[in-house]
Amino acid sequence: MATRITGGTLTVTITESLIMTHATSADNRTHSQTITKTFASIDNLEKRVLNLPNTNQVQIAELGTTAAADLGTYKRSTVAYIRITNLDDTNGVAVILEDNGADTAALLVDADSTLLLTDTQVEAFTDGSAFSGWSDIDKIFLKAASANVQVEVVIATTE
Repeated sequence: MATRITGGTLTVTITESLIMTHATSADNRTHSQTITKTFASIDNLEKRVLNLPNTNQVQIAELGTTAAADLGTYKRSTVAYIRITNLDDTNGVAVILEDNGADTAALLVDADSTLLLTDTQVEAFTDGSAFSGWSDIDKIFLKAASANVQVEVVIATTE
């Protein structure tokens, strides 16, 4: 009989460290900060490395209200953590968050940089109107900004 392993804890730690050296004196300034966030009851973690051509956008995830039926589909309420890391050392990648209504937000992730998402909500405006409420992210796409790039995607869910 197979044993199912469940309920791991994902720990994410971000460390910032900066030393600003004064050019003419020993008056150096430093900044350091460590932030740790834990995500309990993680039952599924998917990690993929994608080679994105500099052409059309590529769908990497679809979020819905029911259990995942195919690779790249997730039950929205179980998504705890998404990490998108641009592994390219020169070129950016666009991360496009879309809902089935009218909201789409695109964020540029620079070379050697990471975008973290810990929620599945988005809101976007192009007309300067006031914030009115969150909408569900239904799909996530990636598009190379100017040249082929390699991207690592990690998605952790509680089911």
